[in-house]
Amino acid sequence: MSTYDLAGGSPRQRIVTAIFNPTILTLIGFLVIWEIAAMSFSPRDLPGLVQLAELTFTVVSGGDRYYFPEHAWITFQRIGIAFVITMVIGVTVGIAMGYGVIERYMTTPVMVVLTFPSVVWAFIAVMWFGLTTYLVMVFVIVVIVAPYVIVNVWKGAESIDHDLLEMADAFDASTAMKWRHIYIPFLMPFLFSSGRLAIALSWKLSLVAEIFGASSGIGYVINIYYEAVRADMIIAWSVPIMLLMFGIERVLKRVENNYFEWRPELDDVTSEVQSG
Repeated sequence: MSTYDLAGGSPRQRIVTAIFNPTILTLIGFLVIWEIAAMSFSPRDLPGLVQLAELTFTVVSGGDRYYFPEHAWITFQRIGIAFVITMVIGVTVGIAMGYGVIERYMTTPVMVVLTFPSVVWAFIAVMWFGLTTYLVMVFVIVVIVAPYVIVNVWKGAESIDHDLLEMADAFDASTAMKWRHIYIPFLMPFLFSSGRLAIALSWKLSLVAEIFGASSGIGYVINIYYEAVRADMIIAWSVPIMLLMFGIERVLKRVENNYFEWRPELDDVTSEVQSG
């Protein structure tokens, strides 16, 4: 194979391939549609791309009447706390269900909670706990996201190759050795996919919960601008955290792809969980 082939073609071919990348084309199409749609609305309702960029820069740089770093920091704290609690609960219960320990007792409760509307949980949490700094937001995220993690890990634990376990038993492998060499390596891809799913859901739920049950945070500021009928500022405050969370999710996805290419069926399992 020549150096030309290894390089993936000429520079011109690589540029053409990059330009016609489906992701880039989709993004360009979305931006064009946005700009065309913005012409039919007032800037306060749907800002054009240039105005949105200016508003977003003003928000991120702290030039808005509400200080973005302060509200963003408290939102990230809530997301981080809820993420850790969600993963601990989801992984623990999911593994226990996958190995048949509590599957008969937990399947129905998990599925019931999984189908409960997120907005209703936000209302209930505010009624139970009032306006809080952390409790309402963390509670809403955990109670909604944990079932997704549980189901993902549960199905992953169920699909462990039993031939490997029988081989380990034949060689008198200890429980610790089974966990180290079979269970944990097999479950790691499912843990990564569960983490990506939890991050993708957590930041959205945090904003919803902050609208109803907080006096600080990005969701709180969004609610203020909603009452002021400023859709442009709502979008400007949402864009930075959306881009950040998308970047984190993509980094985790890249790590997952690099380390777990031997599990091509993983995305199929995750897709089933998300659609279910």
